[in-house]
Amino acid sequence: MLVVGLATALCVGLPGQARWARPVRAAGWLVVCGMAMACSHRCALPGGVVAWPGVFAGGPDVMLLVPLGLVAALARIPRDCSASLGAALAVIGGGVVSSIGAGWVLLALCRTPQAGRRHAPDMIALLLVAAGSRFPGQVGYLLPGLCWLATQGLLGLSLSLRVAPRGLRPFHMADIAAMIAAMSLWARLPAGTAVADMRWGGVLIVAGCLFYMTASWRALRAPDARRVMTGLAGGTGAIIITLAGLMLLARADDLPGMASCAQRTYLLVAGLLLAGVLAVRALDVMEREAGALLLFRLGGLGVLMPRLSALFALALLAESGLPPLLGFSIIWMLLRLLASMPHAGGLAGEVPLLLALAVLGVGWAVRMLALVRIVAVMLCGRPRTPRGAGAADPPVREQWAVLGAGLPIMLVSIWPGWWLALMQGADAQVASAWPHLAAVALTAPDGGAALHPARLCLFAALVGAVVAVVRRLARRPPARQVAGWQQGAPVVPPWMVFGDPLTQVGPGNPARMLLDMAVAAPARRRFVRDYAHGLLLARRLMRSGTGRVADAGCWRRVPGAVVLVVACVLALMFIAWQG
Repeated sequence: MLVVGLATALCVGLPGQARWARPVRAAGWLVVCGMAMACSHRCALPGGVVAWPGVFAGGPDVMLLVPLGLVAALARIPRDCSASLGAALAVIGGGVVSSIGAGWVLLALCRTPQAGRRHAPDMIALLLVAAGSRFPGQVGYLLPGLCWLATQGLLGLSLSLRVAPRGLRPFHMADIAAMIAAMSLWARLPAGTAVADMRWGGVLIVAGCLFYMTASWRALRAPDARRVMTGLAGGTGAIIITLAGLMLLARADDLPGMASCAQRTYLLVAGLLLAGVLAVRALDVMEREAGALLLFRLGGLGVLMPRLSALFALALLAESGLPPLLGFSIIWMLLRLLASMPHAGGLAGEVPLLLALAVLGVGWAVRMLALVRIVAVMLCGRPRTPRGAGAADPPVREQWAVLGAGLPIMLVSIWPGWWLALMQGADAQVASAWPHLAAVALTAPDGGAALHPARLCLFAALVGAVVAVVRRLARRPPARQVAGWQQGAPVVPPWMVFGDPLTQVGPGNPARMLLDMAVAAPARRRFVRDYAHGLLLARRLMRSGTGRVADAGCWRRVPGAVVLVVACVLALMFIAWQG
């Protein structure tokens, strides 16, 4: 029945010019969400279940169709619809079909020929993952590394600090679908040997911490709002890699409590993707009303578009990790997981944990600076263009659409335990906890600590209400809210932390002011230059052995398809030799 629902979504998901095409497509994907929840809770569907081994796979990862269905229902352009269909194949398919679906999503993300060449290693890694899934016993120790290479383009992972348009693509719905496809690949990773899983677990944890820090830096230095969201989403992808390493480590050391907590945190990350859906819908409307989303041209949207700006700020808070929203719950669970990792006694056993916590802390601090920068410039700054000064909230119909995208992340942030119960409906323990309110809290792996996000949300709501009442009593609001972009600017509001809007220089000032307090500007520039030169030198060293062969005239005419076929044949020969 689930396959029939997906086929229906495929038929109505093709882009069309008719007015009824988009509502029917959204309804089809919402039906898929309902059917996925019914299958997870073991409800009897008409027609029963037809077993088709190797082509379609069941299991808990099928519940990823719930956030994917919401993404696809709100998609507006053909590229996003195509990426959603490919991600659906990656979620419900077997080993080979899921790799095909992930490759489909990569093709949907290739907006330019340069992007296609950049994703070529990911395609080769996906082919190797598809081949290795047929023989997991022979190449099980290689699958985590191959999955890492195959999903780095889907998750937006990179150790580069570049924020140029070629190095950092803008954020759209297709990127959220790509992250769901990557999560499905990581969720069905087969079990390997204890030694291999332990080694790969440590490598993935270290790599995830480094990716988190570089993604936070790219979000801080991004030139426009969509690329800031790309950096924040890259940090979420780094958390997925870290959780995959923790699950491998818990499985190797036979720690069921730690593995269960890592799995629950994994599902919370799937819920956090709903914040990206809200941000994309808000940015689409802002781009239509205020023009290009470049930070050196935007400003004053908090006064000009108060309702839409509040929803966008909600998505930023959830992505950043500030309490009491879902990002803070994920960071809390991740820190508890790292603290419960098995390690040797003494200083030598504590140093890796302390280094991982330090790198995560630095990445989180840089992520907070990125949040302060975009809020101070985009929402609390002053308008810099006439079109930006003339922006206003959209019609009520479009506001309700954005509010509908923000309602799920608000509910998941307040009651994450209910989201976990929804996503783990096939689990007997979770199913028995449905009648009780104990499922609302989040429990640490050791069971010694619990987090109640609902209480934090209630406290934040009370503080916000008090601030609103005091502000209302302190001054009378003007009859017409204006924000002059050149002359006649209003009095500096209390949330403007960077002084008079007429003296605010540009969007780079907040980040530079705070960074100069920690590291001097010349030292920071030298570090970035040396880092870029180091990466360039490493690439040259890797290519030095094959440079002469690659530069030969006969190899320049070999098409990319032939190279992929040769790589697949060599991979199959290696698998047969290992067997």
